[in-house]
Amino acid sequence: MKFLLITFLFAFIGLFSACRPTHPGPPALDWHHYKFGGTVRCDTTTNKGVDVLVSYLLLKENTDGAKRINDTLRRVAVGSITGWLDSTTVADNPTAQTDLAQAATLFAADYETMLKEMGGLGGCWELKTKADTVYAGEKALSVKFETYAYTGGAHPNSNLSFYTFDRETGRSLTLGDMVSDTTALLGVVEKAFRKQQELLPQYNLEERGYFLRDGRFFLPANVAMGRDGMIFYYNPYEIAAYAVGPIQVTVPYEQLNGILRDDWL
Repeated sequence: MKFLLITFLFAFIGLFSACRPTHPGPPALDWHHYKFGGTVRCDTTTNKGVDVLVSYLLLKENTDGAKRINDTLRRVAVGSITGWLDSTTVADNPTAQTDLAQAATLFAADYETMLKEMGGLGGCWELKTKADTVYAGEKALSVKFETYAYTGGAHPNSNLSFYTFDRETGRSLTLGDMVSDTTALLGVVEKAFRKQQELLPQYNLEERGYFLRDGRFFLPANVAMGRDGMIFYYNPYEIAAYAVGPIQVTVPYEQLNGILRDDWL
């Protein structure tokens, strides 16, 4: 009887494990491309108008986790446009928060308003967003969104954002979800940052022109899992002047033993 009970128990565990969602490899992706088709499109002859291009990806998997991830990816794609609009304008046009065409139309309307107020602008307004995966493990998925925008001024602006997901639940992962010790992580990243920027440990970062918070080194807003290690990305102006450009530091996973939670590798 005892033998039968043990046999049944192991059979039940095996069946339960087989039924759990597994992700043995990279997800199948469905690419989406949006191009603004309004009447205010950029005319290279007159150098007036608006160009909006958004390329993003969705998962083809038919699971609750994938559906939740796709909902977030759609919101981020639209947000890459609405982020350049006045918050009141977005609030007055709620459909623009989920509709790329509506968001682009409002962006073009902003251009026309500015053109009339200024009597002329220095060129077309451009907004281009492109998404791609940077890591696809059995448990976690990291996606990046890169946006280039020119809306007048001395130079265009660029921004990169990372989003890391639990592939089973579709939940967005925070840094606290991915690492167990942010204090230890800070020291590891600063060491890697100084090495990459060729800054000796005794150098004062502020005196070298870097922007610190209360005089202390800090982790960037954008962190993701990568193929070769954990990626820490500082956008222009986040820790250095625009002329320095973005700074990306990749810390190999072997340097994160005891810091990175094993749940996501």
